[in-house]
Amino acid sequence: MKRILFSITILSWMLFSCSDKSKENEFDFRYVTNLEVLSHKVLDVKIDNFKKTVYLLFERGQDFSKVEIKLTLANNVEMVKPQTTTATYNLTDKTEIQLKKSNEIVTFNVIVRYKSTPLVLSSSDWEKKDNFGNLPEYISVYKYKKDISGKLVQAYIAVADVSEGNAKFKILGEKQGSHTPKQFYDANSSPKVVMNGGYFWSGTSLGLMIKNGVTISKIETVTTRKYNGADAYYYPTTGAFGMESNGTFSAQWVYHSNNTLYAYPAPAPNKSGEKPLPIPSADFPEGAVGWQPKEAISAGPLLIKKGEYKNLWENELFDEASGVGPTYNNPRSAIAYHPNGHVIFFVCEGRNKTPNTPGLTLKNVADLLLEIGCSEAINLDGGGSSCMLINGKETIIPSDKNGQRAVTNAVAIY
Repeated sequence: MKRILFSITILSWMLFSCSDKSKENEFDFRYVTNLEVLSHKVLDVKIDNFKKTVYLLFERGQDFSKVEIKLTLANNVEMVKPQTTTATYNLTDKTEIQLKKSNEIVTFNVIVRYKSTPLVLSSSDWEKKDNFGNLPEYISVYKYKKDISGKLVQAYIAVADVSEGNAKFKILGEKQGSHTPKQFYDANSSPKVVMNGGYFWSGTSLGLMIKNGVTISKIETVTTRKYNGADAYYYPTTGAFGMESNGTFSAQWVYHSNNTLYAYPAPAPNKSGEKPLPIPSADFPEGAVGWQPKEAISAGPLLIKKGEYKNLWENELFDEASGVGPTYNNPRSAIAYHPNGHVIFFVCEGRNKTPNTPGLTLKNVADLLLEIGCSEAINLDGGGSSCMLINGKETIIPSDKNGQRAVTNAVAIY
């Protein structure tokens, strides 16, 4: 009996061993065994053959548009695109490498991250707040300490270090449906920071929403203004804020045309009362490029681009008729990016919910963000919609008559 059992055991081992060898290549996920950056100083290289992703960590302040990289491939792996193992890549854009193994072509993504650089705020202007519960080390909250032109200011910023991929930026919501920020917080795994997002009407988003690379709501804005005494249709390019595929962030003027999202170097120069301009497209305004952010939201106007004050609210048609009141004091929400690798959520109270706190103009908001070094920023929906939660707790007193207003979408940091 023992001899029979022993024979069965040996047979089973032999069968398993043969089966394992026959599948050895099937389960061999090795494609890239080494990667060298030849032209730039790289702090860390991680190769994940299973996820088909390469992670590169750099210091900031370098030009990453031409980076020479040398790959060492596993056995039986060939280059497809580019065709050589040593090639020059533009790491400022979405970067992919195509390889071939056993007649199968696979795509590796190259993800660029940057070494964290602390964001230093003036202690005379901003006070760090620690009364919102436990926060991860990559998120900090500050309250503004000064007045502006005799106005008391109740303003907060949540600063999230996104440079090394710890903080996660997300768009919450769908094309239709309304929820308060607290409801978004409760229904979405309790993000550390939640703030109201873009414009909406009757529970429907009026602008761009992209979540994990999927377009939830397009930006195809059309609005009416008077021209020669009659209603006329205008098609403004409006401000959007998005996370690029390489983990950086930008503010853009955008419009959807023929199912393609275009970003423009300047907005279409519309102006209320003047002749309406053509519908934005690949040819108008000049300089259109396809934009494929991973997460994005539109609102507007765009306040800061490449470190310069913009606020071209007339061209984006955020004029008197829009209700945004760019030159009036109002509660405000904005989202910005600092080139040290930080996303910044800004909110300020208004309408004297706290006595003598009327709110801020859009230029006030842009100035505050520029003072702390932000390079990209857009205005979000404001007024009664303005609300930011830290660990589910309100920062300002919302000005809507019912407290937190139900909004269609929100921005969040995990």
